[in-house]
Amino acid sequence: MIKLAMTGAGGYAYELIKRICDLPGKMEIVAVTSNPARKSLGRSFCQNKGIPIYDDTDQMIKNIKGIADVIFIPAPIHKHFTLTTRCIDAGFDIFLEKPPVATIQDLDELTRYAFERGKKIPVAFQYLYSAIIQELKKRIVEGRYGEVKRVRGMAGWPRFDTYYNRSEWAGKLRINGEWVLDGTINNPLAHMLSDELYLACAEPGRMAQPASVEAELYHGHDIESEDTSSLRVITDKGVEILFNASLCSDARMDPSVIIECEKARIEYVGFSKAAITLETGVVEHITDNDEKRINMLVKLAEHYENGWHYPITLETCRPFTLVVNGAFESCGRPHPIDKEYLTCHEQNDHTGDTVKTVIKDIDNFLRTAHEKGKLFSEVGAPWAKKSGKFDLRGYKKFPTSAGFERV
Repeated sequence: MIKLAMTGAGGYAYELIKRICDLPGKMEIVAVTSNPARKSLGRSFCQNKGIPIYDDTDQMIKNIKGIADVIFIPAPIHKHFTLTTRCIDAGFDIFLEKPPVATIQDLDELTRYAFERGKKIPVAFQYLYSAIIQELKKRIVEGRYGEVKRVRGMAGWPRFDTYYNRSEWAGKLRINGEWVLDGTINNPLAHMLSDELYLACAEPGRMAQPASVEAELYHGHDIESEDTSSLRVITDKGVEILFNASLCSDARMDPSVIIECEKARIEYVGFSKAAITLETGVVEHITDNDEKRINMLVKLAEHYENGWHYPITLETCRPFTLVVNGAFESCGRPHPIDKEYLTCHEQNDHTGDTVKTVIKDIDNFLRTAHEKGKLFSEVGAPWAKKSGKFDLRGYKKFPTSAGFERV
């Protein structure tokens, strides 16, 4: 039984807390932090469960020594580095929410810091722990389908204005001097990008190493960062990875990833189904209906208790952070989409009345770019702007682009 403390009790942390409480015998939450001014549902939930609540991390750390084994950090992106080092210094093991950090220099420094103190830090990219991803990875590593040639991913996850009003860091490039780089590639659809990089690599437990990235980043919402993106990554093995995604789509379009191999075509949809068409015409199917967060939590518990190597660690995620940084270097500051290409209508979500911003015809551009393996600028999107290719070989610090000087 792992004694677990949690930095946060609202938002995504609340979702994790609820699932951990449904895992008797695996983990027990012994403390959480929660800002009393936010009056989150998670704070009330923990109060009703009798879980000790502290106003901040420092206060919690002082009171859980000798009580907690692990601190789970599902905090805002820009706080991951400082919270992790602070909790390590206090002697705790760490489970770290995705994305690990915003910049490659912080990723490398945190990796070094943890190693020198004897800590292995798993990163909670929940879908990478799933049975379906691990089975596909196993088959690719075994060479069952031949070499991977190209990977294409597409998704549309509409986000209302309330999504950006929920916190001070949502939609930001930087806040209080710390990089966030919030957006499709580094937050909600980071899952699809990480899956693509993982399945593009034929080495066990690793993501493909990016050599270059060409990225188009846009925003339809009134934000600093991106909510719509189009990337072409070339790996050091010559594999092409396409990523097309938007939070301004009209319909919800769950992630669809196509892995083109020498001897097969794998279609991986919605993080739960895969159809593998072999060169003989035979089609194989894999289905995984497990709740992915619960599965990840069980895996983290098993690996922690048995001292096993975690499937996904800070080291595993270095290619992911390289691509995120390279995307912003390639494009510079994300381009605002002119209002003539936007529609905004009032909607009602679980929080009440809000506004849904849609890029006109974006659903069609997403499908077309995905099917053709192209970027938005290459399929005729009238608001799209071509970007340059950014070389990631030897890249060690974000940013180098002049466009970020005043961020």
